[in-house]
Amino acid sequence: MDSTDPTIDPKLLRQALGVFVTGVTVVTTRDSDGRPVGLTANSFNSVSLDPPLVLWSLALQSPNLEAFRSADHWTVHILTAEQRDLSQRFATKGVDKFSDLEFDEGPSRVPLLRGCAARFVCRSTFEYEGGDHAIFVGEVVGLEFAPAQPLVFHGGRYGQVMPRGAPIMPPEGQAIGEFGRYFTGHTIGRAHSAVFADIRREYRKRGLRAAEYSVLVGLGLGEGVDFEVLRTRAANGGVSLPQAAVGQVLEKGLVKRDGELLYFTASGRQCLSELVAVAQATQLKVDAVFTVEEVALLHELLNKLSEDESLR
Repeated sequence: MDSTDPTIDPKLLRQALGVFVTGVTVVTTRDSDGRPVGLTANSFNSVSLDPPLVLWSLALQSPNLEAFRSADHWTVHILTAEQRDLSQRFATKGVDKFSDLEFDEGPSRVPLLRGCAARFVCRSTFEYEGGDHAIFVGEVVGLEFAPAQPLVFHGGRYGQVMPRGAPIMPPEGQAIGEFGRYFTGHTIGRAHSAVFADIRREYRKRGLRAAEYSVLVGLGLGEGVDFEVLRTRAANGGVSLPQAAVGQVLEKGLVKRDGELLYFTASGRQCLSELVAVAQATQLKVDAVFTVEEVALLHELLNKLSEDESLR
């Protein structure tokens, strides 16, 4: 969207600024009565390296404005990807943000939060108004940082930085037999084997083969269908379904036929329910390995790969 109108819609401006990826910080100080004060901000930026100056801004309507105006020191904390809850805590109005929160103290007893990606203790240098915000500039008098993935904000949502991956090709001169370690297909295959391990173990305990399991899963998407529909459903999941698999689940009493259409028996429906429970338990294990954002990104990338016609 393009806008050259000198009267800019604040809502439109906010949306456009949201395209810019920013870090997430919590800024802390003490008010004139010595009470700890803190808030979430993403307006932090560097001003100068020599002298070491940084800035951040605060809305003129903020109830915390006077605390920062009267403060000798304040601290900017750059949050890690694991500190979303801390960001939400300090962005929430009307609550004691420091309740049950352990923190250290710096100059002027300024609160120092723990476990951040970086922390800048600043001596308040000067303030000036920029439109509807006060811009605070401070001299960095102390800093700490640690290797950690930062929490980022983009388009009104939290996110995180994903590191660029290592080259997937083997080093020059390496035996071609070593290529398997770098081939994406093999990596996906190993992941598939790991994720399906519990499910595979369970359907084999029930005397089922992979193709028979696929028939049950296909019917689970909607019964009362013929073999061609089942085969299409299996193909959508990357499975080639043989006709014989239907005969095998019919013999085992898990499926019944009405003309050309296939339906579950009571035992077949129970069997699938139990296998789905195992699959759900596996999903919980996968969710524990990744963050919510990583799971979403994983699905997005795998779907993109599976839908790419050039790979077929």
